[in-house]
Amino acid sequence: MMLKNIFFKAALLSSLLLTTVQSSAAQGKNTAGGEKFTVVLDPGHGGHDAGTVGTGRRKIYEKHVVLKVALKLEKLLNENMDDVRVLLTRRTDVYPRFIDRVNTANKNDADIFISIHCNSVENVKRDGPRVRGAETYVMATQKAAANLEISKKENAAMMLEENYRETYKNFDPSDLASNIGKSLEQFSTIKNSISLATMAQEGFEDTGSRKNLGVKQAVLYVTYATVVPAVLVELGFLSNPEEEDFLHSEKGQQQMAQSLYEAISKYKVRFFDSRQHGPKANAPVDFDAIMAEQTGNVNQTQPAGDKTSAGEHSGGVYYCVQLISSPKTVNVKTEPTLRKFQSVEYYRENGMYKYTMPKTSTFAKAQQQLSQAKSKGAKTAFIVAFRDGKKIDTAAARKLTGE
Repeated sequence: MMLKNIFFKAALLSSLLLTTVQSSAAQGKNTAGGEKFTVVLDPGHGGHDAGTVGTGRRKIYEKHVVLKVALKLEKLLNENMDDVRVLLTRRTDVYPRFIDRVNTANKNDADIFISIHCNSVENVKRDGPRVRGAETYVMATQKAAANLEISKKENAAMMLEENYRETYKNFDPSDLASNIGKSLEQFSTIKNSISLATMAQEGFEDTGSRKNLGVKQAVLYVTYATVVPAVLVELGFLSNPEEEDFLHSEKGQQQMAQSLYEAISKYKVRFFDSRQHGPKANAPVDFDAIMAEQTGNVNQTQPAGDKTSAGEHSGGVYYCVQLISSPKTVNVKTEPTLRKFQSVEYYRENGMYKYTMPKTSTFAKAQQQLSQAKSKGAKTAFIVAFRDGKKIDTAAARKLTGE
């Protein structure tokens, strides 16, 4: 659904002109030499707040599952990225206040905030076996698109906190829709939040083998009050017996942690390592394009490059110049070959991270890019082709594009 509301556009423009708090601060932090990419992981619920109890077959609840996934994700990040700093809002079965979760991101100049949850249906007996899948939420930008049911559920624990009305006086949990548009900061990072959410959903589908329920909007305090790109992920439905078994298993938790690790890696390459795709404080933002990304009309997970849509050619074919491959993610700002290029993307194949120049719509343009790459020292670079996001033989691609 495209956003047409003039109020939101005005609010967005105001926020960009103000360049408030974290957006510009994060850019200044990230461009400084040696700075680390800061990830805040928020395992939902905890302590007296169990979260969803699922089918009731187990005494391990949502709060336990999400903490285990968060700790596994932290380990993956620390073991595979040298330039990352990982912060958790909780490491044990305790309940951090909503405001403390948010402040972990805001006060530590975080680059991204991920709140990790599991889902459930209201009528477990009737709907539990048939409802499954993973979904990711960003802060709602319009009332009509906001999922107020999930918003009410995920904000409920806030109202059990002591003096919650005073603590959250700028957020009304009893009238959730009224909070949309209150905070200008929530508009300044929405595009990056949507990109991160889209990458998370791709990971859940491809690596986690979950049904992709898409990127959605909700009025959630943890995405409302953070002034950095923020998402809330629902790993799956504990009310579904099969999905509950998966999410309680060591294998399932590791797969979901790996899914989020890959999303974070992809986001880091695009927005932290390579500044060409990062948000600029005073750059105009096309709200319609942002909402198109959210509804799946723009594929954020494919290598980004020229503005020509791959769909303009038969079968959605495009080309990339592959520069290097690595079994682990690398820092494109310091890797000897990649640091010579202004814009770098990657795709995964057979457990390897394969780094490319931006996609291009024709083989002829790819040949030009290949010449440029080799002139910059990438002597082993070569052209690869894709159709609808899937790698195909270059000769077959040329036939489809008529070259």
